[in-house]
Amino acid sequence: MNIKYTISFPAPHTHYAEVEMHITDIEQDTLLLKMAVWSPGSYLVREFQRNIDFVEWSSANNPLLSDFARAEKTDKNTWKIDVKNYALHASHEVVVKYKTYCFEESVRTNFVDQHHALLNGAPTFLYADGFENNAVDIEIKPYANWQNISTSLKQVDNNNKWLRTAANLDELIDSPMEIGNHFSYFFDAANVSHELAIYGDSNCNIEKLIADLKAIVEVETNIFGSHPCKEYVFIIHNTDKSFGGLEHLHSSVNHVSRWSYDAKNYQRPISLLAHEYFHLWNVKRIRPAELGPFKYGEENYTKLLWFFEGVTSYYDDYICYRAGVTTKDDFLDIVAKNINVVLNSPGILTQSLTEASFDTWLKYYRQNENSINSQISYYTKGSIVAMLLDFIILDATDGEQSLDDVMRMLYDNYKSHPEKGFTETEIQQVFEQVANQSLQAFFDAFIYGVQPVDIESYFEKIGILLRNTTKENNIFLGLETQLKDGKLVITKAVKGFGAYDGGLNVEDEIIAIDNFRVTDNFTKIFEHKVVNDSIDVVISRRGILQTLNITLTKDTRVNYQIDYLENSSGKQFKLLKKWLHLK
Repeated sequence: MNIKYTISFPAPHTHYAEVEMHITDIEQDTLLLKMAVWSPGSYLVREFQRNIDFVEWSSANNPLLSDFARAEKTDKNTWKIDVKNYALHASHEVVVKYKTYCFEESVRTNFVDQHHALLNGAPTFLYADGFENNAVDIEIKPYANWQNISTSLKQVDNNNKWLRTAANLDELIDSPMEIGNHFSYFFDAANVSHELAIYGDSNCNIEKLIADLKAIVEVETNIFGSHPCKEYVFIIHNTDKSFGGLEHLHSSVNHVSRWSYDAKNYQRPISLLAHEYFHLWNVKRIRPAELGPFKYGEENYTKLLWFFEGVTSYYDDYICYRAGVTTKDDFLDIVAKNINVVLNSPGILTQSLTEASFDTWLKYYRQNENSINSQISYYTKGSIVAMLLDFIILDATDGEQSLDDVMRMLYDNYKSHPEKGFTETEIQQVFEQVANQSLQAFFDAFIYGVQPVDIESYFEKIGILLRNTTKENNIFLGLETQLKDGKLVITKAVKGFGAYDGGLNVEDEIIAIDNFRVTDNFTKIFEHKVVNDSIDVVISRRGILQTLNITLTKDTRVNYQIDYLENSSGKQFKLLKKWLHLK
């Protein structure tokens, strides 16, 4: 079977992309066309097929089917074409047409307007069931004056940039396309050609961004020992609201706040780009055994996202520091901030890293007001655990080995068996091989389990003092509030503190405390009181007034700042220099 897709945008202001599939050499009686329900790297069933109005088909060479007929939909993402009555033969061609609505600004979905189009594979292409390994061609018919296309899909003809090819369905889904009049900048780093495809105005200093990306690419390549690509495409949308990235085998799509390239905010976008680039190795090549071959019609469960996202989250800021993009003090401030976020999340005692990884399909992208009490992020806690494992390896090997060696060994193993993913056991074994010791107790406590992390002792291994600056006997109710239409409404109640334990709920309107009418700064009413005193809180809950007596609780949250041990040993100083790459 041969398949060629043609994509056009005859009326982009309506936000539709129109797709034709030209299918030849059909031998079976029934053709099933499917659409992926999720996008690799974004672990949620998103039902992309909801954006397709209908699918129709015609047999161009058979007079019995001269007009287009609607294909029969057999389930949420499958269309059936009954071709057995149309005397198919080798030269016969079936044409399938459909339109998909593209008006969701994110890195994983499609967006089309009169200015440009971002197309991701999963929400764009129907595919022939059973022929996922077949190569396909893709022809783009750009709208009006659109002149540019940026994608990692290879050209069929060097003289025609609008005609591309994919070796199989995986490559087709994994190759986003930016089409329009965006700006493209080109640079080489680590002997790889890079394109920086940028859509949208911003305060970005392009020269600085390219110089920083070059340095980041070199550092990441050195960690793994070699680069998997000959060419790579950064697609960047400068936006007003959305932020995030999605990794691909030879590219990434990134949404960045358009005014965030200034000195104050630059760390966030540059770390995002470093993060998605690191995924070239960690998840796109070194991958969980469960994520390949992909099952595009259902969830693909793995317990290893803590490693593939958490380790990558540790490295993104760390690499920016090692590349000279981020100062040492700023990097250490980021480390302290991440520690505080993780340790101050009550969900750390409820959900393990492996559980968070497995349940991402249900929970991570569907967080609610209680998520802080019941969940942890495999990104942030995973990054802290990765850092502690780095310290353990440094300490156990007297600075001769580090987490870099774990990543390099995994990548070498991948290159020996690129068809094979890694299991939980194999990941742990590589850690233990590099550390030359059992890490079972650590994994059981902090990865498979929910034991509190004695984080200070791990930092002491490398000569760092974590200083908790939270004041003694501070009061903390565990509330977050927001003024909504002049009403002070509770938006979050944190488990383990007075508000939660005393019965205050999210969406309660706080009216008065101790008979004083409240404003947004209501803490002044009781700041003269001490821990274990109480306050009377008048609330409106679904229109009904009631008074709750709330006990004032101690602020047990940590606020760590990083300092250096005054009397560190020679080994501690050596490991600190190794970690911070100081000469």
